[in-house]
Formats: sequence, structure tokens, C-alpha cells
Amino acid sequence: MSILKKDKYNLMKKSFKITTLLLTLLLFSCNNSKPKDKENVNSSISQQNNLFDSNDNNTYIGFVNKFYFQKTDEFYIELYAKKNDINFEKIAKLADSVIYKDDENKRSRIPLSIVSKEFDFSGIKELTLFDEKHNELTKAHFIRVELIEGNISSYIAAVYKTNKPKVLDRAVYCIGNLKVNLTKVHYTQFEDSLMTNEIANKLHLAHNYNLESKNYQDNIKKTTITVINLDSTAQIIEKSNSEYNCIYKSTEREHIFELIFIPLTRNSKPILLTKSVVPDTDVEWNSVLVYDGKKYEITEKQRIKN
Repeated sequence: MSILKKDKYNLMKKSFKITTLLLTLLLFSCNNSKPKDKENVNSSISQQNNLFDSNDNNTYIGFVNKFYFQKTDEFYIELYAKKNDINFEKIAKLADSVIYKDDENKRSRIPLSIVSKEFDFSGIKELTLFDEKHNELTKAHFIRVELIEGNISSYIAAVYKTNKPKVLDRAVYCIGNLKVNLTKVHYTQFEDSLMTNEIANKLHLAHNYNLESKNYQDNIKKTTITVINLDSTAQIIEKSNSEYNCIYKSTEREHIFELIFIPLTRNSKPILLTKSVVPDTDVEWNSVLVYDGKKYEITEKQRIKN
């Protein structure tokens, strides 16, 4: 064999060995990574299955909370603790990764293995989103639990992604684990300051400041509902056949500043979803009110039984 042919042969042989080595390493790498990826996916699915009960009989009702500080197709609902003595600060320290951060806000992921023992996940595996006119928009599925920190407050929340991100801007409230047919909502809001004063006078509602109220009319039954905020408490008054009747009265400091008639009924009256605030503070919360036949009562953790 000539020297030229021998050099060419050695070069080809060396190139073949390098190529073979690279292919072997690549194949080994792929074989090692696939089981890990599959294991992580299976682990995540298993953890989510542990969160949600297949025989869940609870329906959740709440507002759709959007991340005002970030453009995203995700939204969240706040989680309720199973017990009152939960150590929030301890759980917050167990966050394992940062989802988003700016000068005033931060989103951090909390492992499901931690929150599953401390928070209530009943009725929230899948949420149905509605707009202000009660049109069904889309479904949303659970993706993770986060610690959401802002300049005013911090809380633990379940985060969701919608099937149709473009409709998220129109979403107002959501219902989870919906198993019954929805009814029609016939209430429309109207302004009537004279009616507010008439209610206060007839029911002898004492107050030192100007009354705040919102009025709604049932277009079918021709009755009216008035949410009236006194100095430090709230009442819901129903007018029927010229008679006024208090059907909800707060037992603590509360002003109701938003009310939605949910298209689900109990004892012939719609379920109510409200946003409230402690007067003269930044403390806010949501409530679901159900009519028991005589008055509206606050349900536990924004859930109702199917």
C-alpha cells in the first residue's frame, strides 16, 4: 500500500471511530434521559391524582383572579387551609422555584407533596369560566400551586391554564366540579337613591355616614334585591309586594362592593358570589351565600354540595 493510500486509510479509520463513539454517547444519553423524563411526568400526574378525589361532591364558586402585573394566559384562585393553625411562613419557605419576579411581585412554585396535606383541593380540579353575562367561555385545568407575593399581601393559590387563552380577558367567575344544569339569571342592576333611603327609614337602619347601595331587579318575579352598606356592616334587603325583608346581615365588619347572581339556585333563590372588604382597610375576601329558606348564609370555603 502506498504512503498516500495508507494515510487516507488511517484518516478514514480514525474518523469512523470518532463517529462511532459520538453515536454511542448520544444513544447512551438518550436512553438515560427518557426514563427520567417519563419518571418526572408520572410523578407529577401521581401527585395531582393525590390532590383530587374522584368521588368529590363539592362544587367551588369563585372569581377569576388574573395576574395584573404580568401578561400571561394563566389565572389563579386562592386556596383555603384545612386547619386554622396553618404555618403560612413555614410553607412559604418551601417554595422551590421562581415563576416570575419584578420589583414588587413574585410568583414561586410550591411542591404538591407539601400543599396536599395543608390545603383544600375539593371541587377545583377543573374550572368552567363565565363572563359577566353568564355565558360559558371555556374550561381551565390545574397546573401548579404558587406562593404569590405582592406589596400588600401574600397568599397560596392554585394556578390554572385555559383551553382558550383569548377569552380569559372576558372571564369574571368560575365554577368547579359543576355537575348540574345551570338556570337563567333574571336580575339587572339599576340606580335608585330614594329607594336606599326608604329602606333605611322603614327598617330603622342606624348610620352616621352616607349609605352605599346597589340595587337589582328580578325581571320575572318583579322583586328587588338591595345590597346596602352601613357604617361598618352590610345587609341584603329584598323588596316583594311593597314589603322589605332583610335576607342577609353581616356578623362582622364588612362592606360588600361586588355581587354576582350565580345561575344556580337553592330554595328557589340564586346563589350569590360576593367581594367584601373590612371598612377603611385593604383587607378583602370573597364569599358564597346560599339561601336556606329564610335568609342567606355564608358557605364554608366557597363550596356547595352537589
